[in-house]
Amino acid sequence: MSASPRAAAAAGYAASGEAPVRTTAERALVPALLLLLVLLAGALVVANPTEAIWDQQALLASRFERPIYPSPARGFTSQLIVATWHALSPFSEAGLNEQVKVLALALYAGAATLLASALLARPGIVVAFLALLFTSQYPLLWLSSELFTGAFLCLALWAWVTARPPWLTGLLLALLGLAKPDVILVSAALLAWFVWQRSSREEGIALVASTGGFLALLLAPGVLVDGVAYFSTYNGEPGGRSFASFRQHYAALVAPLQVLGRPPNPWTESAVYFDRAFPGAATMGDVVTHHFPRYLEFVALSCVRGVLRAGWVLNYAALAIPFLLVAAWRSEAAGRFLTNHDRTLLVAFVGVAPFVLLSFPHVRYLARYYPLFLVLVLGALQRLHERGDPAARSALGLAVLCLALSLLENTGRLAKTVVAAPELQQFWFPD
Repeated sequence: MSASPRAAAAAGYAASGEAPVRTTAERALVPALLLLLVLLAGALVVANPTEAIWDQQALLASRFERPIYPSPARGFTSQLIVATWHALSPFSEAGLNEQVKVLALALYAGAATLLASALLARPGIVVAFLALLFTSQYPLLWLSSELFTGAFLCLALWAWVTARPPWLTGLLLALLGLAKPDVILVSAALLAWFVWQRSSREEGIALVASTGGFLALLLAPGVLVDGVAYFSTYNGEPGGRSFASFRQHYAALVAPLQVLGRPPNPWTESAVYFDRAFPGAATMGDVVTHHFPRYLEFVALSCVRGVLRAGWVLNYAALAIPFLLVAAWRSEAAGRFLTNHDRTLLVAFVGVAPFVLLSFPHVRYLARYYPLFLVLVLGALQRLHERGDPAARSALGLAVLCLALSLLENTGRLAKTVVAAPELQQFWFPD
């Protein structure tokens, strides 16, 4: 009997064959480097305190009490972490912003490294992963909820590819689904994929039951207090969070196109732009059904903005993708160039759809997917190295050059951030 996809995934390595035997020094290299980088990044954050802005302020107010008990519309999981930290932390509340940012960067980097270590067989490749991750500056992100979301995405994937018990995978999927409102789509897609890839019917049932059970347990206090409204209320907006987000992001996309005078602030005065383009619309249903052509214009602008932002984040690393695709096409086993682990990671990218359809892909939104991108590219390089044929060697050399240039570009950006850190106002990127 052939091994099931779930049994194959339990091996935990993207590369074929047995995992290489590692010395004690090799096993200690990645954890030691991770700890060093987290300490350095944390020291940079603590040494340069900043005032929390926008959604970070709301996140820092999270407590286990009404009316700000963690809620799905505001990012339940992030609020749960901050409320727990506030209840248990021995530190002064005066530095809460820096404390939460350090906690978020440690969880994000740690979860990403767990996933990379499970899927990249050689410590040297994981070291390259860490170098690219930290020089990207994503661990320094000012909005901690994005890092918490990325952390639980990596943890849920790690639990699956390393064959952890269904209850643990279910718990992580539940926490992922509640991390931000749009991520429920990612959690549901991964759950469906995991059930399809299961080793047995019993495992699939256990996974679904665990995910549903933990969701019910986490949300029960809010439902008991507020009823159905617990799922929909957001700043009193009748259309819910998705409509509020769409209205602001539409305004942000068209505001730079105004030519007469100084345009109103699209984030605080979005109605000036929105009401003229979508008269009478009070929900996303109204937008799509009554103003579909104008909505398509928004989607087109969102796609363009997303490509530009992704290009800024990935820079030269994005150029490695064509070389890897050509190498896969030239391979006699092109159909197997993507491993089952790769397909599992790619399922998570379904979460890009809400960015395009309801807002636009901010640089900060891409934080949750950057570790997955690195694992996919570095895993492909690992397999090219193992093939050793001329086409593979050529693609490997060109792709490695692209990653080296990306690392150089990111290091330059990071150096500027470190130098300017005492005066830096939160944004080190074109969001």
